[in-house]
Amino acid sequence: MRLFTYVLFAVCAGLAFLATPAQAQDKDLAESWNNFRGPTGNGNSETATPPTEWSETKNIAWKKEIPGSGTGSPVVWGDKVFVISAIPVGDAPEVEEPQDSGRGRGRGRGRGRGRSRPAPRPQQFVVMCFDRESGDLNWKQTAVETTPGSTHHQDHGYASASPVTDGEHIYVSFGSQGIYCYDMDGRQVWKRTDLGTMETRASFGEGSSLALYGNNLVLPWDHEGPSRLEVLDKSNGETKWKVDRDEPSNWATPRVVMVNSRPQVIHAGQNYMRGYDLESGDEIWRASGLSDRPVATPVVMNNIGFFASSRNGAVLKAIHLDRKGDITDDGVAWNISRNTPDCPSMVLSENRLYYVSGNRGMVSCADAESGSVLFGPERMPGIEGIYSSPVAADGKVFVTGRGGKTVVFSDAEEYVEIARNDVGEPVDATLALAGNQIFIRGRNHLFCIQNQ
Repeated sequence: MRLFTYVLFAVCAGLAFLATPAQAQDKDLAESWNNFRGPTGNGNSETATPPTEWSETKNIAWKKEIPGSGTGSPVVWGDKVFVISAIPVGDAPEVEEPQDSGRGRGRGRGRGRGRSRPAPRPQQFVVMCFDRESGDLNWKQTAVETTPGSTHHQDHGYASASPVTDGEHIYVSFGSQGIYCYDMDGRQVWKRTDLGTMETRASFGEGSSLALYGNNLVLPWDHEGPSRLEVLDKSNGETKWKVDRDEPSNWATPRVVMVNSRPQVIHAGQNYMRGYDLESGDEIWRASGLSDRPVATPVVMNNIGFFASSRNGAVLKAIHLDRKGDITDDGVAWNISRNTPDCPSMVLSENRLYYVSGNRGMVSCADAESGSVLFGPERMPGIEGIYSSPVAADGKVFVTGRGGKTVVFSDAEEYVEIARNDVGEPVDATLALAGNQIFIRGRNHLFCIQNQ
């Protein structure tokens, strides 16, 4: 009997040991912000309990200088925080050269005089991993050093996409400069540098992020040249399928969602919003109706996808994702045509859909089921321009302006401000909410915000 007890104890201990990695993975996922729009894909976390108040001196757990420029969101997994950056090489100054402000292919063609953009200069495209607790730099890898083939918008640089991680690898898109995969210790696993060079509208530059689902990486490639959507095998970077898209420049990030028990890629577009079968690449549905050069990434509730744009026309559409064919006329659940977002994506919390007006400091909330506007637009004091996308967790919504100020208000059907905060430097990247922390990529620093 004693021998049986010992054996039983050993077996149970062994099973507990075997279960530990899965349990750790679940815990890391619960406390992660693993892509641009967070663990749900809708800009919210269901488990995070972030602080609501901070300043340049209050509740700053750590602050680390970041070289170069980048506006992609930090991503967080376990004890690691990842950011990317483009670092100019050498002392040669950037030279202003005139750029065309052509409106691209598709509806509303036109060309006119645009503002100058910096001429390309050599850059180091780097991936950095920071220790989540201390902020110490764990590792920094240069993916490539090269002169980009195109310029960028005056407000941004060459590292505007956000990484994505599955907890085993970190996947990074530098667009025309390549796609790179690293393990969590910084060893490069594979790279793709044969994707071509984007020619974006008005030389605004690149910014769409990768989408990760299962063993698939979804690569968007809408620009002024031949556009396409491509799915890569995340284990080796090889192309599984690609489809041509009759679309001009588009800065939205695609989503992969389950529709009728089958994974579907949904993606915005100036000509059409579309849904594709993840396994085959076959187009399932399409619907026209967005305005020029979409940027906002769609959010999803049940089988409804919410798409928005506001350049040359305000649009927010709720689209039935379980329809087939051209559903422009019969696939729209509801539509809003005022105060819709441009660069910032929406955030969905329960049935409340929050969105800012254009790139301005005004926020609205709509009922995601009916489309009725619950409040707004409400002006958020201290916030003017916005590029960062709103995020939500623990009954609160966070909206960050380009000046570095963040307004926190109640996640509710009426606007109730809770706090106003400021990190003291410009912020264009979307905040990452993970555990009891907030990670903010400013122009010059990475901040970890935590109640002290």
